[in-house]
Amino acid sequence: MSDSRELTSKIHAYHQQTQEHLNQMKELIQNAAPSSPLISYFTYSLSITHGPSDENLCLGSFHIQNLASRPITNPYLCIKLSEGGPFSFSGRFVYDESKMPRRAQGGWKRLNEKENKEEYWLQPLEQSTIPPGQTLTFPNFQIRWTAEESYAGSISGFVYWEENKDGVASLNSINLNGALPKEVENNDGSEQS
Repeated sequence: MSDSRELTSKIHAYHQQTQEHLNQMKELIQNAAPSSPLISYFTYSLSITHGPSDENLCLGSFHIQNLASRPITNPYLCIKLSEGGPFSFSGRFVYDESKMPRRAQGGWKRLNEKENKEEYWLQPLEQSTIPPGQTLTFPNFQIRWTAEESYAGSISGFVYWEENKDGVASLNSINLNGALPKEVENNDGSEQS
């Protein structure tokens, strides 16, 4: 019997100690003032082949998380492709709200001109705030390219909102680079790729 009481007492003491540590960590996190009230980041997956005419694909989403204790108002973002790269960007956004299908929830509107193929300024149509602790996502964009020659480039993200017109860069970017396979010479002197 005394072994059981002793074990129960130790478990209770460990539980209390763990709870005190958790409370201390919560307090430290709450008192630590982040440099920005939000963070943004990309999640993505790649399908890459390096044949001269094969299409490569990056499927991604851009997330904006509110770390503040108050809402973030009128958020918008910029996804920027490096200049001169072979990349083509597409996603679920409209240029004119009136042309958006009524059933399409979570829609986004492109704010800059259609001809610009390097910067995509986007604003959510249905959400003008990001509540504390919540995340706003621009989902399922696609970046396509073919590797006709060696390539290198990046996709970066920035977030702007009512209280910060200067913007905040995303925590990560998508860096893409590759080279075509070199041709190999056969023993008979002919070339093979």
